[in-house]
Amino acid sequence: MTSRIYLDHAATTPVRPEVEAAMTPWLRREYGNPSSTHAEGRRAKDALDMARERVAESIGALFGEITFTSSGTEAANLGIVGLALNQISGPRRRILIGAAEHHCVLHTQKTLEKLGYQIEHLQVDPHARVHVEQAREKIDDSVLLVAVMHANNETGAIQELGPIAERCRETGAHLMVDAVQTYGQLPIQVDEVGADLLTISAHKIGGPKGVGALYLRGGVLIDPLISGGGQEREVRGGTENVAGVVGFGEAVTRVHQPSEKQAARDLFVAGLKGQAALPIVWTCPDGVDVLPGHAHFRVPGLRAETALIAFDRAGIACSSGAACSSGSVEPSHVLLASGLSADEANEGLRFTFGWTSTQAEAKEAVQRVGDVLQKLYTA
Repeated sequence: MTSRIYLDHAATTPVRPEVEAAMTPWLRREYGNPSSTHAEGRRAKDALDMARERVAESIGALFGEITFTSSGTEAANLGIVGLALNQISGPRRRILIGAAEHHCVLHTQKTLEKLGYQIEHLQVDPHARVHVEQAREKIDDSVLLVAVMHANNETGAIQELGPIAERCRETGAHLMVDAVQTYGQLPIQVDEVGADLLTISAHKIGGPKGVGALYLRGGVLIDPLISGGGQEREVRGGTENVAGVVGFGEAVTRVHQPSEKQAARDLFVAGLKGQAALPIVWTCPDGVDVLPGHAHFRVPGLRAETALIAFDRAGIACSSGAACSSGSVEPSHVLLASGLSADEANEGLRFTFGWTSTQAEAKEAVQRVGDVLQKLYTA
């Protein structure tokens, strides 16, 4: 049986053993509700506080600026829609969103429009980075929020945020940064990034699924989307996922441990580039800053759907930018926004390396991927 090689860490990562061990007591013997005043509840509250402190310290935030959510998607929705609700009677009626943002950001548009906001998409370059100067020109005192991701989840291209953050400060607009892909891969300090709101997720860094967090700079007010018992300082109602939050806090302590992922990624890229017979078009050529685990390319004329099935049969788990819905595959909105045609946007292939990746796997992956592409392209 062919051994499996997992190269889809941008989608989710394996849970670290230390994280699983830290969570186990809170799935078994520690079952207190952190809102309760008895000893069991107080222990749960202390565990939440410790995890919150770790997450806050990891991005240079204050303890009270971290709100735990069920995911990065919920964190983004809470930040964007919550701010829009809080400022619904204010004078700022425009919201700017990068055209290649994750769907959790883009799909807030319908709700925002129902609230009376004007949504404008910021154009991106061929690597899916927002055009900085064009963005700066659009930001003025009529803008409530600018939403720009730290690095694109498909291409891996890293966004220059400094000039955008500076313009937001000059005009009084808020900046929300989706850092779900970069958290744990790049050093993030919220003051340096310039974010007023920032989203992260546990399962991208070796933590459990079902836990995310929203950084909300002190003084920035949002309305809750989930009302209930007043948890999370009345920003998000509902009993907290104590085990998941504890796992998040443990994963945070592991993100800067040595990893082979960049060396493995580099070996993989170099190996495929060395196969001159393969007509690979790299989305981010040399000179473009890319996340250390990302490798994104396309083979002209080869649909990603076809390639992914063949890779899976060859024991390679990877992904594309295409989203499957009711059996149909649509072109990647990221690649379309980057200027590619619908056919070209259906060709994107994403291989992402993580904390479990090794150079030995990368070498084997080069061989398998090369064989698959060679067969498909000459078929």
